[in-house]
Amino acid sequence: MSAARAREDSRSASNLPDRKILLDLFERMVLLRRFESIAQIACRKGETPGFLHLYIGEEATGVGVCAHLRPTDWVTSTHRGHGHALAKGADPGRVMAELFGKVDGICGGRGGTMHLYDRSVGLFGTNGIVAAGIGHAVGIGMSARQQGRDDIGVAFFGDGAANHGGFHEALNFAAVQRAPAVFICENNLYATATPLKSVTLNPEIASKAASYGMPGVAVDGNDVFAVWLAMKEATERARAGKGPTLIEAKTYRTVGHHEGDPVIGTYRTQEELDAWIKRDPIDMFRRKLIEDYGIADAEALAAIEARIETVVEQALTFARNSPEPDPATVRLHVFADPINPPAALQPRAVGETRMQGWLEAVRDGLAEEMRANPAILYFGEGTGERGGSFAHTKNLWQEFGAERMVDTPISEQGFTAAAVGASATGARTVSDLMFADFAFETAGQIFLQAAKLRYMTSGLMSAPMVVRVGAGALRSSGPHHSGIYHPIFAHMPGLIVCVPSTPADAKGLMKTALRAGDPVIMLEPKALFASKDEVPVGEHFVPFGVARIARAGTDITIVAAGQMVQRALEAAKALAGDGIEAEVIDPRTIMPLDIDSIVASVRKTHRLLIVDEAWAMCGLGGEIAQAINELAFDELDAPPGRLHTAPTSHPFAPVLERAMLVDTARIAQGVRDVISGKPPVPDHWYMVGLKSAVPAKPAPAPAKMVPPAPSAQPPVAASDDEPVTMPFGDLTVSEGTVIKWLKAVGDPVKEGELIAEIETDKAVVEIEAPVSGTLASIDQPVGAVVPMGGRIGGIKK
Repeated sequence: MSAARAREDSRSASNLPDRKILLDLFERMVLLRRFESIAQIACRKGETPGFLHLYIGEEATGVGVCAHLRPTDWVTSTHRGHGHALAKGADPGRVMAELFGKVDGICGGRGGTMHLYDRSVGLFGTNGIVAAGIGHAVGIGMSARQQGRDDIGVAFFGDGAANHGGFHEALNFAAVQRAPAVFICENNLYATATPLKSVTLNPEIASKAASYGMPGVAVDGNDVFAVWLAMKEATERARAGKGPTLIEAKTYRTVGHHEGDPVIGTYRTQEELDAWIKRDPIDMFRRKLIEDYGIADAEALAAIEARIETVVEQALTFARNSPEPDPATVRLHVFADPINPPAALQPRAVGETRMQGWLEAVRDGLAEEMRANPAILYFGEGTGERGGSFAHTKNLWQEFGAERMVDTPISEQGFTAAAVGASATGARTVSDLMFADFAFETAGQIFLQAAKLRYMTSGLMSAPMVVRVGAGALRSSGPHHSGIYHPIFAHMPGLIVCVPSTPADAKGLMKTALRAGDPVIMLEPKALFASKDEVPVGEHFVPFGVARIARAGTDITIVAAGQMVQRALEAAKALAGDGIEAEVIDPRTIMPLDIDSIVASVRKTHRLLIVDEAWAMCGLGGEIAQAINELAFDELDAPPGRLHTAPTSHPFAPVLERAMLVDTARIAQGVRDVISGKPPVPDHWYMVGLKSAVPAKPAPAPAKMVPPAPSAQPPVAASDDEPVTMPFGDLTVSEGTVIKWLKAVGDPVKEGELIAEIETDKAVVEIEAPVSGTLASIDQPVGAVVPMGGRIGGIKK
């Protein structure tokens, strides 16, 4: 549908819905506008912390789209998402309280302006990462379909996101899967301050839909009825199973990118702004309701506006009166509590086992869980009929079909984002990334979306997905297929990190992960894929955070994970011939780490060697060694030793790869070195290529930093006038200089009227009158330096 056709349809009386729908569209737009206007004033007074990105001018798009959605449909949004939250039905008071960082906020103050979530109304989340939510909507739609519902996922995003890989990967995946989703591009012409026309040779975003085989609709985003009509068709298409639609709503924000960003003068002109203000969506629709449609008069619409004014004033009061969050709760909702699902903690009698290979054991675990939970999905490249690059999903496609064993495009970001959306809405999903190295293609979805979701929502939502990867070195796989990276993943709160070492543990941890409440990254060592061992038949779970004593001993504790467990056991067997009995501890999970079992072992053996396939810098060896220093220092008869892969990329040549890896002989020697009191010290980055293990000359001590003195401010007498202040709103600016007063003391002023200008390091900030009245005082003259939030004058009402 063309923009011209949409405008024509919006004018046709025969296409009009009933009066109640039209008046509701008007009321919703007024709610969004007044909410944002009041939030803007609160920000400028310093009442709200952090950035504030306002939706003023774009209300028609959010309202026209959300008018067709049910509470069980979900929307994903952007950093400019207050309007989407309100249009989807979120409570204005709780949204305002979240902007204030208060405990009664929609996320308890944990998310703030850019991270609003509300399961009760289907608000999946506004998002601080450009394009991050587009793929979530794809997974949301696929999740609903798998669970037998005709609900849909809707993604709002800006024109800047259309140049992001997340956009292209998500749309292609959605089209191929006929996902019940709708993509809404709010094209406001600028990505922050970059004009769309300067970063793409095809600024017609709707036309990009043809590349993916889906309909693309360009619509006047300031005409709420035109948006309503376009969304009606797209919604019906999605619910009917006909696939996704891309709607480009051409609109405009009449405010800065964020509060503190100048409205004009840097990348926009006054003429452009004035032209768009003449096309204000609320004013245009008001005229249509009265003059074109004849369904309301000015008095009726004024009554609606008065009612909304009361709603937003109540929201502001609610936010101001809400308490601050209790600092004692800061560590709540990082992980599920308890972190293990009930099945993993149930005692089980030792039963029948059978010899199984690693891949077969994990396949059995997956199949058992997919039979028990028909909503589980599996995404991966070539993991369907082909059975995966390692045959690790062999026969699952034949049993569960293409709808559940989903063969994906080569688009790790796109299908992992979909896995986040699906898992959070009831269809737990495995995202198979093939190699651990490939996880960095979608690291943002793992670290910033899945891992943080529970915390950002104050425990109300989570993304219990499984990221499955082949990890570690194996037969000259080279620099891009040999990494394991568990210390990096363990650095992120909210993410469970598993590194099994036996087929039984691989199966048991996979089954636990598929019932857990948190996202799990399963790092399966490729070097162990060919290994075989006894595996329990049937139900078998391994709890997170419970280490395994792989071998009992009395003389030294060796802590190793993944394929290093096997090398440690080989070394321990060889050492036993020399009368040294080593105890081998396999953590099984790196996060949570069972440090208690390691401490208990060290108290018995009094010596410690950590062996790790990952690099030493900021790694597992240093973490465990220091933990033992803190918890069991008096039990040590020698300093802890560490053995790590050398600090280089994985070379291709076998002789070079052997030189950089830890092997059985190095572990045995490391044990002897610890016992002799000279534990091995791993290479570090500063040693590479140097003759000495110590820098030639210590770096000079840094100069002592003296904080600058605060800007001198003349004392200001208390008064009952309305203060005029230097606005908050830019986190990188702390003060500004008054460069102009446009009013004198005694002059009348109107609310919103420009009265002064302050220059910061970034821009000239226009100061508007917060209320109507008389300028009663000028407290800071031209040339005065004013801190953010500082008073510069007062207005007598």
